[in-house]
Order: sequence, then structure tokens, then C-alpha cells
Amino acid sequence: MTTTDTTTDTTTDLAAAEALMGRMFGAALGAAELFTVYLGDVHGLYRAIGESGPATGAEVAGRTGLDHRYVVEWLQSQAISGLLTIDGTDVATDRYDLAPGIRETLLDPANPFFAAGLAAILPAVGHAFPQLVEAFRSGAGVPYTAYGQEAVIAQEALNRPAYVNSLVAEWIPAVPGLHDVLSRGARVADLGTGAGWSAIELAKAYPAVRVDGYDNDEDSITRARRNAAEQGVADRVDFEVRDITGVAADGTRYDVVTFFECLHDFAHPVDALTAAREALAPGGSVIVMDERADEVLAAPGDEVQRFLAAASVIWCTPQGRVDEDSEVVGTMLRPDGLRRLAGKAGFGSVDVLPIDHPFWRFYRLHP
Repeated sequence: MTTTDTTTDTTTDLAAAEALMGRMFGAALGAAELFTVYLGDVHGLYRAIGESGPATGAEVAGRTGLDHRYVVEWLQSQAISGLLTIDGTDVATDRYDLAPGIRETLLDPANPFFAAGLAAILPAVGHAFPQLVEAFRSGAGVPYTAYGQEAVIAQEALNRPAYVNSLVAEWIPAVPGLHDVLSRGARVADLGTGAGWSAIELAKAYPAVRVDGYDNDEDSITRARRNAAEQGVADRVDFEVRDITGVAADGTRYDVVTFFECLHDFAHPVDALTAAREALAPGGSVIVMDERADEVLAAPGDEVQRFLAAASVIWCTPQGRVDEDSEVVGTMLRPDGLRRLAGKAGFGSVDVLPIDHPFWRFYRLHP
């Protein structure tokens, strides 16, 4: 009779369990702190300190018109988290100030380090979560509107800094000939435009360009129109609520068609790409910016891949399954997957563009 020594295996299992328990606690801590960040953002608490200087709890409550007791509790949590500083140990009477980095990450929406949109994801998913739980049983989709206005806030906040800082300065120069086309006065269709910042930045940089931005979400288009007016380009940027697959229906032809961080969300990505191809003027091109999923699945993945994969479960795939005959790809759209979609849509070739970004990959599609 032989026996097997299970001591090593048991020790390994316990170590793995302990490490995983620590990881789960860290995730819960991060989620809890993101909720407090969202409260500080939506109620203007960071801004009240940033614009008027260090303040006590009573002074912050007075500046914001919020309940004093809640404000003090929030201030204490922010100081303990290291997001605010405090000049003593009395949470009620000592003064709080912004910690280094807070102005860039939470107060300046055009800063390349702005990250307030991450905090808005949590309440957005919270709105939709009961439907998401049921969707796993029924197979139904979860509409974008179920995520509430926080979904639009999150999308706008997360993407705007990249468009403001990188679209014209880095991305367009990396696409051969695109700068010249835009400089001459191209007609551009920005499909899945959201709050419109990609279209707006194009119009600001290229005075001869005319941009039509299309999205099927009314709240996003309302924000896009307001943003265009505030940025002084409403005379050259038009935003419409429209089914993207019908972009070519009215006969308008475009020199450039763009899909910025949206193709993987569509219920019918092949139809969307087909419509884009049909809407091209002779010599036109389609530019796609989508998620930088690893070319081949690596499990476990790094933090970027973990974030993308989780977002596909709770955000992108449910929204794309609203149509009963959905063919949504989900967030993990790899280069080979994009090539397959483009081929089905009638494109002859796909170039992966030489743009280095931790979250996004860029493509040029040729008819």
C-alpha cells in the first residue's frame, strides 16, 4: 500500500487562496474608494477645495451647500485614502487640501491624466446590474440607456483627453496622407461619435473640414451639440441621432469615415462597416480605433487585458445584444477579428497603424 504526501499541495492551495483573498479585498477597496471619488466629483467637493483653497469641513459644506456631517465623513475618508491632505488630526476642525495629482486627474477634463470617468463606471453599472443579472438567464441585451446618464459621463470623460491631446498631434500624422486630405477640406463621417469630442477636435484643427457625427443615443448627441457650440465649431460639425448602418442612405459621400472606440459595441459590426464602405467617396478611407486586446489570448492576462475582458462582460457585450439577431463582438476585438469583419464588409485589406497606445489599436481599411 502506498500513500501520497499532500502537504506540499495543501500548502500551495492555502497560499493561493490567501493571495486571491488579498486580491479580492484590494478590488473591494478600489471599488469603495471609486464610489467616494464619484461623490466628490458629482458634488463638486474637490473643486470647492481646489478653487477656494484649503478648508475645514464646515467651510467645505458651506461652499457646496451639502450636509456638514456627510461632508466631514467624506473628507476623512479622502484624507485616509491619500486623495486629500489634512493639517492635523481633528477631522472636524482641521483644514483639508488637494493631494498632489488631484488637479490633473479629477479637475481638468482635458488633461491627459484625467481619470474621473473611471469612477462614473460604478454607478452606471449599478443602474443596469439587475437587468444584467437577468440577461445571463434570458440571453437578452441590456440597453445603453439602462446604465443611466453616468454611462455617457463615463464615456465622455474617459475618451475626451485622448482626443484633445493625441488625435491631431499623434494619431493623424501616423496615417499616411490623412493630414493632407483633411487640410484640403475633407468631408468626414464620425460614426459612434458619442459626446462628439473626436469630431470637434478634427474641426478645430482643420478649418476646411466638415464633420457629420452620428450616434443612436439621444443624450450623447445632445451633449455633442452643446460641446460643439461651446468650442465654436457648430457651424462645421453636425450631430444627428441615426442608425449607423444607414449612413450611406442619403447619398452623401465621405473622404474619411471614422469609428473611434465603438465598433466592438455594435450589434451589427459588419453592417456598420459595409455602410461605411458604401459611404466613401472615391479614394476615401476608413479609420478604426478599437481596443488593444492581445493578438492571442493570454490567461491570466495583465491589468489592461483584465480590464478590457471585464468591461466586455458588464458593459460592451450586453449593450450590443439588444438586437435579437446581434452579432456583437465584445471588447476583446483582436486584429484577426477585425480583419474578418472587414473582409465580410467588402474591404480588400486592413493595415494596423504604427500608433502605440496602451488601450487602443488603430487600423486603416482599404476598399
